[in-house]
Amino acid sequence: MTMPPPVTDQDAMILLIDDDPDILMLVEAMLRPLGVRVVSAPDATAGIALADTTRPDLILLDHDLPDATGLEVLARLQAAPRLAEVPVIVVTGSERRDVLTACFSAGAADYLRKPFFGAELRARVQTVLDHRRLVAELGRAAHVDTLTGLPNRALLQRRLQGAIERARDVDGYGFAVMFLDIDRFKLINDSLGHDMGDLLLREIARRLRANLRPQDSVGRDVGGTTVARLGGDEFVVVLDDLPDGAAASSVADRLIAVLEEPYQLGQHLVRSSASVGIVHSDAGYTHAEEMLRDADIAMYEAKARGKGCHARFTPAMREAVRRRLRIETALRDALGTDQFHLVYQPIVSLETRRLEGVEALLRWRHPELGLLMPGEFIPVAEETRLILPLADRVLQMACTQFAEWQHRFPRHAPPSISVNLSRVQLADPGLVARSLAIMQQAGVDPSQVQLEVTESQLMQQRTMAMELLDGFKHHGVRLAMDDFGAGYSSLSCLQEYPFDVLKIDRALIEQVNRGRGYAALLHAVVTLAENLGLDVVAEGIERPEQLALLQGLGCTYGQGFLIDRPLEVAVLEARWRNAQWPEAA
Repeated sequence: MTMPPPVTDQDAMILLIDDDPDILMLVEAMLRPLGVRVVSAPDATAGIALADTTRPDLILLDHDLPDATGLEVLARLQAAPRLAEVPVIVVTGSERRDVLTACFSAGAADYLRKPFFGAELRARVQTVLDHRRLVAELGRAAHVDTLTGLPNRALLQRRLQGAIERARDVDGYGFAVMFLDIDRFKLINDSLGHDMGDLLLREIARRLRANLRPQDSVGRDVGGTTVARLGGDEFVVVLDDLPDGAAASSVADRLIAVLEEPYQLGQHLVRSSASVGIVHSDAGYTHAEEMLRDADIAMYEAKARGKGCHARFTPAMREAVRRRLRIETALRDALGTDQFHLVYQPIVSLETRRLEGVEALLRWRHPELGLLMPGEFIPVAEETRLILPLADRVLQMACTQFAEWQHRFPRHAPPSISVNLSRVQLADPGLVARSLAIMQQAGVDPSQVQLEVTESQLMQQRTMAMELLDGFKHHGVRLAMDDFGAGYSSLSCLQEYPFDVLKIDRALIEQVNRGRGYAALLHAVVTLAENLGLDVVAEGIERPEQLALLQGLGCTYGQGFLIDRPLEVAVLEARWRNAQWPEAA
C-alpha cells in the first residue's frame, strides 16, 4: 500500500534551539520534505529572543543547553504571553520517566529521544503542525464572520478589552472605536434580494480593509487596527494608537467618502453611505461593552443628524438615550389612557381671516415627565411601531371632536380638520380601511378630513404610499403635502400624488425678508401650486411683514403664531360662543 505524501506547509517556521551546529544541518535535511523553514539559536537566551521576534510555529528544544535546561526554557516560554501558545517538542537523550513527565507538565507538546531518525522527526513535527493548524482553523471559525472574513463580535471584544487594558497601563497610549451602520441597507436588501445585500456587505468589508489595513490575525492578540462585523449591516473599527477623538474624526470622514462611492452589484449600480459613531479611550473605559455601547449611541446621533456623517460621543447623548428608554416605557403604559390630548391650530383665509380649518396636534401630559411635545415622543413611537395604535387614537379623537363641533357650533365650527400621517402608517396596508371606519364611527364625512404627509415620508415608502393615497382620494379624503420647501421639494412629487393642498414650510416663510430671491422663490411656489390646482397654506406665519408679503403674493390660507397658537378645546369653544371668529364660508 502506497502511503500518501506528507502535507507540506510552506509558511511554517521551525525554531531549533540547540548548541550543536551539526544538528541544524541534520534537522534541515530531515524536514526538507515537509517544506518548512528552519531557523536556529545556540542557547536559551538567544532562542527565546529569536522566538519573540519571529513567532515560530514550532520550537525544537534541546533539553541540555549551555545556559539553561529545557525545563527552565519551557518555564520562560510559558511566562511570555506572546510565546505561551507556541508548541514545543523537547529533544532529549534522557530515558528517565521523571524527566519526560516534568517536560510535559511544563508545557511540552511532544518529545524526541536522541538519536532520532528522519521519519520519526517528520512524523512528530507533522503531527504537531497539523494539530496547531486545526486549532487555528477552529479558532478562526469561532472568531471570524463567515460572510466577510472579518473578526466577529467575540474577537472584537477580546481585542477591544486588550486595548482598554493597554490604555490603562501605558502612559500616552490611546485608541478610538468607530461604530458604522450602513444607511439604506434594508432598502437595498429588500428591493434587490439578500444575495445582493450579501455582495454589498462583502464589498464594504473589502473597502474597509483596503483603507485601514487592519490586523486580521485571529490566533494571536496583537496590536493594530481591527475591523470587525457585528452582524447585519453593523461594523466596528478599533483605531489603534490614536491620540484623540479629533484624529478619529478625520479617519471617519475619509471612510464615509470611500463608502459613498457607487457599488456595482452584479447588474445593479447602487449607492449607500454610513453613519459613524466615535468614542475615544480617554474617557477611561474599563469594559469593552461599555465602549461599544457609547459608540453605538453616537452612531444613532449621526443618523439623527441626517445620515452619511459621524458624531463623537458625549455624556449628554447617553442621558438622551436613557430618557428615550424611559419615554418608550411610559408610552407603552400611556396607550389607552387619558394622558394624550389634542390641541387645534386654526387655518384661516389670509384675505377674510375666516376660519377655514384646524390642524389637530397631539400633546402628552405625563404625570411625572410633564408636558411632552411630539418632537420628543413621536420618533420613539415610530421606531417601536407604537405609532400605529397612537395614530388611530389621534384620528378617532380628532373626528369625534370635529363631529361634536359641527353639532354644537354649526355656524362657527371649521369646515374641515387636518390630521398628520406618520411614515410608519404609509407602510401599513390596512390604513385606509381602518381610517375610514374611524371616520364613519365618528359620523364625519371623509371629505371633511384632510390628511397631511411630508415628501420625506413619501420617499421612504414610495410605492405603498401611492396606493394608500389613491385609496384615500377615491373615498373623498383631502390630501396635503406638508412642509414643502423644508429640504426635499421635488416638483415631480406634486404631479405623481393626488394632492389637494400644498403647505409651505415655515423655513421658507422665515427666509422671505432676507432678500428678493427668497420672495421670488415663494412667489414661484404659490404660482406653481395655483397652476396645478392646489390650495396653498403658508405655515409658521409669525410676523406682520410675513403676512403682508404672503397676502401680496396671493397666498390663500395661512397658519402660525401671528394668527393663533395651537388652542385647547375650551379656548376655541369660548371664542365661538363669543363670536370672536368670522363665520366659516
